[in-house]
Amino acid sequence: MQPDRPLALTTEERILLYLYDFRNMQDRYVLPQALTQKSIAYAAGVQRKHLSRYLDEMVKEGYLTEMKAHIEGEKQRMLGYYLAPRGWERAQGIKERLAAVRVPIKIRGELKAMSLEEIDRATSVHLTFADIVREAMDVDVLDLEYLEGIDERRKRAMDERLKRLEELARALMTAWKDGRVSATERLLIEQLREHLGVTKEEHERIEMQVMEEVLANREGIYRAVAVEAFEDGPVTPDERELLEALRKKLGLSVAGCTKIEAELAHA
Repeated sequence: MQPDRPLALTTEERILLYLYDFRNMQDRYVLPQALTQKSIAYAAGVQRKHLSRYLDEMVKEGYLTEMKAHIEGEKQRMLGYYLAPRGWERAQGIKERLAAVRVPIKIRGELKAMSLEEIDRATSVHLTFADIVREAMDVDVLDLEYLEGIDERRKRAMDERLKRLEELARALMTAWKDGRVSATERLLIEQLREHLGVTKEEHERIEMQVMEEVLANREGIYRAVAVEAFEDGPVTPDERELLEALRKKLGLSVAGCTKIEAELAHA
């Protein structure tokens, strides 16, 4: 930190300060969205594509704990991060150092000078100390009313990001509906991913979810047709030909369909 710039923080310090508000995460089975890479990147003001490098280094240095866990609102497990004991100690030192820093703030039109700790006490519980520090780093004069809207703006930003992810998911679902993705479809999806600003890691995670859903739907279709074929006893040659044509059309494996039929035969 530079003496003449008391609020100048490194990227690592911003990450530590943000995570300081999340306690006892090691005891939780499901972690909050706030501990995922996308949330940390937003809160710390770091581009997502650069964040992994910082997180990996901080994990190696013993400041953070990395955990693949269930995340609120997500189907698949994802990487989450929270402070390790060494990180707690350093984050607390950063907060104590910044708490006494006084900054100008406008409250109902009146300009005052308050410490960051005083501002933290004067604002709602939805606003974290890290939020206040980040805002104070970006503007010359804080505005209490504007500060109180940070949580709502953050939600809107996350909602907008969710819309972009959903758009990519719809494109992937369309591409995978016949059981495979052509080279042309793959190229178009990659262009869409870049246009939407979705990372490759997010793309891979979404595609895995789409593939699982598509596979489940295709197996359900095959199972429904097979049920009718098995209703009147052994499958006839014509029914077998129909099932085989359906299997190929849906892009299902022989082993998978054999398993479905075995389950129906013993039902």
